[in-house]
Amino acid sequence: MSSSSNSFVSGTSSSKLRKTASKEEEIDVITRTPGAQKLNAKCGNMSCAARRGDIPLKHCARCKTIMYCSRECQVAHWKDHKTWCNNNVDHLAELEAADRDGLNVGLPDGMSLVELDQRLEKWVKYHNSLLMAATIHALELPRDLKRSHQYLLRVRVSYRTDNEGVPGKLFRVDKAFLVDIQSSRSKGPVWVQSIDEIERLRTESEEKRLGTVAAIALECSPLAMQIVPFGSLRDLSPLRIQKEWKEILIRNVENGKRFTRFE
Repeated sequence: MSSSSNSFVSGTSSSKLRKTASKEEEIDVITRTPGAQKLNAKCGNMSCAARRGDIPLKHCARCKTIMYCSRECQVAHWKDHKTWCNNNVDHLAELEAADRDGLNVGLPDGMSLVELDQRLEKWVKYHNSLLMAATIHALELPRDLKRSHQYLLRVRVSYRTDNEGVPGKLFRVDKAFLVDIQSSRSKGPVWVQSIDEIERLRTESEEKRLGTVAAIALECSPLAMQIVPFGSLRDLSPLRIQKEWKEILIRNVENGKRFTRFE
């Protein structure tokens, strides 16, 4: 990577797709079915039903963003996972190069870009259920699941120096709004690449009748935009759409507490 900051500050680096839990894995959080229990993480191979509570799952050694129950499942899923995996590996390499070039000047607490990205990933995992719920309500998916084909939830966050060491308080939401997917292609190569990948994931999921895929376009300067996808979204019509989804999202993130109910 050259000494220019363009490859990550202006958003021309490889986007990073964050693997998150599916709707099936968080059904108690979204619908609050009485007595429902949160299901454990599932094997990354869509054709396998194995879950962490039934069998040990191991992370992909390269990108560490997806888990499998066996070598056989990992090999079977490699064709689908390859682009995702390479994006994550390339993303880390570019951040490391930018840090070596001294492009992390001005970051709070003397952080490196790699550390900022790692803290963002920790924050996303902590607030995964909240982010998925906000996406469902912002896109009004209970009204029409196909709105996931048309819109992304664009979320801009900033690092909090008053985080008190709490993962849920590492960042605050500054802005959250809907953007049209096709119009967003004009925003640059990262957006085009990310949209192509999320559409591939959605097509694959729907063809296998596993539900649709919705996503957040997450921005945290000076990192490039990163996509957070939510899969296996099926009939959500029983849910009452929360019109105040933005206020609920911002308030819960600011409090930094584990999300249990979207209200």
